[in-house]
Amino acid sequence: FVLFYFGGFSYQCESIQTQADIDQFCNLPRRHSSGLLLPIKYFCPEACGFNCAPTDSPTESSTKSPSMPPKNMLTKLESTPFICEALATKNYAEYEETIKDIFRTVSGNNAFDSSGDNRMDALNFILDEVLCADPHRMIQRYISALFYYSTEGEEWQDQKNWVSPKHECEWDGIDCNDDLIITRISRDDNTLKGTLPFEICDLPLLKRLDLDSNEIGGTIPNNIGRCQSLVSFDMDNNGLTGTIPESIFSIKGLKSIDLDTNSLTGTLSRKFGDLVDLQYLALWRNQFSGTIPARMGLLKNLGVLYLEFNDLTGAVPRIICENFRKEGKGGSLQELVVDCGGINPKVSCVCCTCKV
Repeated sequence: FVLFYFGGFSYQCESIQTQADIDQFCNLPRRHSSGLLLPIKYFCPEACGFNCAPTDSPTESSTKSPSMPPKNMLTKLESTPFICEALATKNYAEYEETIKDIFRTVSGNNAFDSSGDNRMDALNFILDEVLCADPHRMIQRYISALFYYSTEGEEWQDQKNWVSPKHECEWDGIDCNDDLIITRISRDDNTLKGTLPFEICDLPLLKRLDLDSNEIGGTIPNNIGRCQSLVSFDMDNNGLTGTIPESIFSIKGLKSIDLDTNSLTGTLSRKFGDLVDLQYLALWRNQFSGTIPARMGLLKNLGVLYLEFNDLTGAVPRIICENFRKEGKGGSLQELVVDCGGINPKVSCVCCTCKV
């Protein structure tokens, strides 16, 4: 049974064998079943030479209710020496407050006011493993854990390595560059639920977000435009609601937006024309209304445009049809699908594949 993690490794009470082990581990914190943090010696009294045996020593399963630890134990823990040079902290209380301050820069000043929040779960994950690293690494690991908790990771079909002592770049579905900075999160068809946390855009080099065929609900974060490295945004076949945030149109390097089969509403912004690198746009089977903006004709690199099974009306602007590639000549558009079929089509088009 794993008692605690330290430095990327797992330990048991039996791992504490020498005086050096006692000095290094016995005053480090571990979360008590009451929710409080206590020093490891509380759980490993024999190994640590401690004379106050715990009332709920860790076991794989337990039916008895845990008793509260001594109050003086909590006071001692706060002043426990814990030097983290990367964060310039000298004791555990200082370490905990520094960690909170770092994470508040991405989650907001009130992020840890509610004990049942996913952000508190992610914070406790970091605190429990007593990770000592520079703020950028701490934020990356925090956001990775937050993504897990926000999308109900406990219910995922595949959870390999997630919220484990392994580096987050080794968590299944996370890709990193040579500097161990996250560039992709891929959790397609993996029973994700919950919502997408807005902090995801504080991963500065995130290029691909592949989360299709899940049950993620809520809205697309309003600050999605902060994901300035994003090339592919793939969340089709989920339960997304609301509108497409205007901030997304500031991501000039976007090449693929795949949001079909959700419950998105609103009109199609004329700012789609600003995404000049866009090659693939799938918005079919949503609840978009209004007309198709002529500025979509400015997307000279667009090869596929799926807009069927919405509430769009009017005519497809001629400038869009002029982008079709014919006999190896012309623009890049190869496929354009709208609701132009049937006796009374909602959309009229002279160049489209028509759906009823």
